Amino acid sequence: MSLRARLTLVYVVLLAVALGVFSLAAYLIAANRIYADVDDNLRVAAQGVVALIEPLGASISQEDISQNRTTLDEEASAGAIIQIRDSEGDVLYASSEPGSRSLPPPQVTGTTERTFLTGEIRGRRLRILNQPVVRDGEVLGTVEVAQSLHQADEALNQIRNVFVAGGVIVLVLTSVSAYWFAGRALDPVRQVSRLARDIERTADFSRRLLQSKAGGEMSELASTFNAMIGRVERTLEAHRAFLADSSHELRRPLTVLRMNIDILNDPALPPEEREACLRDIGREAVTMSRLMADLLLLSSEGAQAFDRTLVVFTSLCKEAMARLRTQDTRHDLRSNVAEGVAVMGDKERLAQMLWNLLDNAARYTPDGGSIELRLRRLDSLARLEVEDTGIGISEDELPHVFDRFYRSPSARATGADGVGIGLSIVKHVAEAHGGAVRVGSQPGRGTTFTVDLPAVV
Repeated sequence: MSLRARLTLVYVVLLAVALGVFSLAAYLIAANRIYADVDDNLRVAAQGVVALIEPLGASISQEDISQNRTTLDEEASAGAIIQIRDSEGDVLYASSEPGSRSLPPPQVTGTTERTFLTGEIRGRRLRILNQPVVRDGEVLGTVEVAQSLHQADEALNQIRNVFVAGGVIVLVLTSVSAYWFAGRALDPVRQVSRLARDIERTADFSRRLLQSKAGGEMSELASTFNAMIGRVERTLEAHRAFLADSSHELRRPLTVLRMNIDILNDPALPPEEREACLRDIGREAVTMSRLMADLLLLSSEGAQAFDRTLVVFTSLCKEAMARLRTQDTRHDLRSNVAEGVAVMGDKERLAQMLWNLLDNAARYTPDGGSIELRLRRLDSLARLEVEDTGIGISEDELPHVFDRFYRSPSARATGADGVGIGLSIVKHVAEAHGGAVRVGSQPGRGTTFTVDLPAVV
């Protein structure tokens, strides 16, 4: 069963239950009111008959009836069945209405309380009132008044038929309208389904759903779906660019390796040239190995690929600066590292992040420039800053410095080695550790990279 049909069924079932409860309550109220009116009529008629009879002796006698027969007949002609009994229970008077002498005697004799009962006499349902005639606490006789329930039952049957017929009509109309409205309400869902099938078939992720101006949940669904498709499209574009860039970066070392291997196959190759080819092969192999390791790191699934141990970040910074001092004699190297700063994370990856920042600063800072490493504790953060006086980064280039394989024109102009993924690794490692990285720079005046990581309290 389709969702549209299920929604319609739910609407109809709920409405049917509501109509059933309402109809039943209304029917019971109407029945109670109608039968109460019958009892009120019987009570008034009985009181009128009692008022007509004034027993001359200790009990109602035939003489009492004879004196008031004309009036009693007139009362009975109004539609009520009247029967009068003496204190012994003998019938003294019965109206000319058929069945009047068939009224049952009071179930309890001698009581001064009126009683009602419902019985069927000669195929007719009657409502009967037994009204005792009391004088000085003694029962002198009983007046019995009855009225047919035919009209009351017919009225209730008509009410019931109206409720049933009206309920059926309402349910039919509701089911049709509910089915139509459910279709309208689910139309955005069908649009999402159709568009998803089309995208799956054509692989065209540029298509989007039209936004509804009415707002609400369906508009939110369209917005969420469009955002998801947009993200998938950006991810696929990034993957295509990543594959293209990585293929391009691997092409050069592979070409160098293949060329040097062809040269080594020459038996007449001089020993010094053979040594140079082997050095080139080794250097390019190291480059490829480092590149592949970086690519594997960037393709890892976020923080799940990293260890979580206590890392003394202070020691890590000091070790990195000591390493840089042994390799770099062209720059003025400074450090200002606070003691006792620790973080939870992967020591090897954090060291790689730190070295990439320092190596990047050394590559793009002219000889004689300065590089400063700073580490301090700010509340619950460990703040790392690497500042240089290098060539700087233009405002247009700043948003792209952390993109994979991105190298700015100014960076290419320096002739420095690199493939453009060092800063991508910095951003990846920082975010995988729950931190963030940002950059500030002015062309010709230098650059400052800032990394904030959650510190261990």
